[in-house]
Amino acid sequence: MTKQYSIITVHPRFVNTYRDFGVLRSAIEKFAATVSVVDLRDYAVDKHASVDAAPYGGGDGMVIRPEPLRDALAAMSIKPYVIYTSPSGKRWTQADVQRLATMDQPIAFVCGRFGGVDQRFIDQYVDEEFSLGDFVVSGGELPVLMMLDSIVRLLPGALGNEASSGSDSFASGMQGMLEYPLYTRPPEFEGHSVPEVLLSGDHEKIRRWRNEQSFERTKRLRPDLLKK
Repeated sequence: MTKQYSIITVHPRFVNTYRDFGVLRSAIEKFAATVSVVDLRDYAVDKHASVDAAPYGGGDGMVIRPEPLRDALAAMSIKPYVIYTSPSGKRWTQADVQRLATMDQPIAFVCGRFGGVDQRFIDQYVDEEFSLGDFVVSGGELPVLMMLDSIVRLLPGALGNEASSGSDSFASGMQGMLEYPLYTRPPEFEGHSVPEVLLSGDHEKIRRWRNEQSFERTKRLRPDLLKK
């Protein structure tokens, strides 16, 4: 079944550029996913293509009006599951990625801009609100593309080797821990050699070494993951 994703944005060219590369392009070509980019200005409230207005109560910046966003969703043939990114959202995790990757309902991502989105739209139409961390960027396009990329790479056919996603950091195959260190050619680089166990050909020893390294790396860099 082809998964359907939509991105609502005031900068469609920005999103279209990323859609033509990497895992998104691969997933689209293999019919694992469709990614539709919706230009919010197509649903502007006037002939000047306005989609924003000054905030009530005063303050800096502009706020995206609720009507264009509502109308963009209403134009979709199937009611989507709506995701909005903002600093107020809950932290995006691999567990969310895995859950949403299995969702059959189309997903629509709303990219905020300016000072944000009218709260009435969020209250009435947004199903989940996410944040990538405790920082602020100029718009929702970058966070949305990162979230969509993390979802799509789990879809069957999106990756050249479907098993590779299982050994990524935070994946179920890593028991939620960080991935082990990786090495490739040359066997020696600036006086540092590849660990001998990786050259041994003993797959069981390599598996144990990688498990140990994953645990130690997680303990050193992300001990909070071990508490989970």
